[in-house]
Amino acid sequence: MHDNRDKKELSVRINRLIIKTTSVLVEALLVIGLAFSLVSAIIESIQSFSLGFIGVAEVILENVLLIIVFLEVYLSVYDFFQGRGRSIVYVIDATISFLLREIIIDVISGAITLEFMLAIGVIIGVASVSRYLVTRTIRRNVRRIQKK
Repeated sequence: MHDNRDKKELSVRINRLIIKTTSVLVEALLVIGLAFSLVSAIIESIQSFSLGFIGVAEVILENVLLIIVFLEVYLSVYDFFQGRGRSIVYVIDATISFLLREIIIDVISGAITLEFMLAIGVIIGVASVSRYLVTRTIRRNVRRIQKK
C-alpha cells in the first residue's frame, strides 16, 4: 500500500518539476523577447529622427503597442503556470491589443481598406464579447466558491 502511494507522490513531484521548469524557461524567453523589443524600440526611435515628428511618433507608437502585446502574452503565460485560470483573459487582451496595433499602423500608413477595417472590427467585437463572457463566468465561479 505504501509503495503505491510513494509512486504517486513521486509522479506528482516530477510533474510539478516539469511544469515549474517549463514555466521558468517560457517566462525567461518572453522576458528576453521583451528586452529585445525595448532595445529595438529605442534604436528605431533614434534612427527615425530624420523622418520628422510624425515619423518618430509612428515608430514609437508601433513599438510601444508591440511591447504591450508582449506584456499581455507574458501575463497570460505567468497566470497559466500559476493555475489562476485567467490566462484566457490575457490571451484575449493580447489579441485585441495586437489587432488594434495593426489598425493604428495601417491608419497611420494610409494602407487600410474598408474591408480590412470591417473584418478586424468584427474580430475585435467577437473577442470583446468573449472576454466579457469569460470574465463574467470567472466572477460567478469565484462568488460561488466564496459563499461555500
